Amino acid sequence: MLGPEEVAFLKKVSVFAALRDEVLASFGHVAQRCEVAAGEVVFAEGEPAKEMIVVLSGRLEVVKRSRSGAEARIAVLGPGDVVGEMSLVDIQPRSAAVRATEPAVVASFRHADIANVYREDPQSYTLLVLNIAREISIRLRRMDAMLANILAEIDEVTGQHRPRAG
Repeated sequence: MLGPEEVAFLKKVSVFAALRDEVLASFGHVAQRCEVAAGEVVFAEGEPAKEMIVVLSGRLEVVKRSRSGAEARIAVLGPGDVVGEMSLVDIQPRSAAVRATEPAVVASFRHADIANVYREDPQSYTLLVLNIAREISIRLRRMDAMLANILAEIDEVTGQHRPRAG
C-alpha cells in the first residue's frame, strides 16, 4: 500500500495521467511498496510477467542479453518511470532484465489488480491502456531513431548503402 504522498506522486506519472483521484487512490491501495537494494534484480529476462512497476525513488537499469550472451544496458530509469507495462499489452515473458543501480523504492501493480479496474471502471481502464500505448509508442520512436543512427554510422564505416523501404 502506498502513502498519500506516493499516491499524489502517481498523478505525475505518464501512464496514470488524467485518471480521477479516486482511481489513483484505489491504485495506491493495491500497490505493493518495495525497497530494492543496489544490485538487486527486480525482473529477470524471460521470466513470466505478472506486474508493472513505477520507480518512486532511486535508479534502475534495463539490460538485455544479446545472442552471444553479452549484456547491453538499454535504459536507465528514475523516479516517475514505468517498467513492465508492455506485458499488460502483449502478455509475453519479460523482454529484458531490470535491476537497481542504487537503493530504490518502487510501487508494484499486479496484472490482476489492473484487471479489476477493467471490471469496475472500463473508462479508466481504457485511459490507462491508451496512456501505456502512448508510452510504448514514444519508446519505439526513440529506438527507431537510435537504430537509424547506428545503421547510418555502420554504413559510413563500411561504405555500404541500404535499400530504401517502400
